[in-house]
Amino acid sequence: MQSIIERYIRCSLNGDLYDKALDCLKQVRQSCISEDEAPTFNRFLHKIKDKFSVGPHSAFFSLLVTETLSLITCQESEISSMVS
Repeated sequence: MQSIIERYIRCSLNGDLYDKALDCLKQVRQSCISEDEAPTFNRFLHKIKDKFSVGPHSAFFSLLVTETLSLITCQESEISSMVS
């Protein structure tokens, strides 16, 4: 699913696939919470930030910020290393 999300972002023309990537990312986040995979999601979100916070697809990262899609915190998952 991670590669599909990245492909949606990379192949997006003027942001036309950003909503699909965002929806997939939200679903992955929920699945990672319920399946105790918080560290995996958090690493992936860091990777997204590193790849797409600057450059031609920086609008996608801005969309993440606007949607308040964040790392999984320890309040959401006990195995998360994120405090809040």
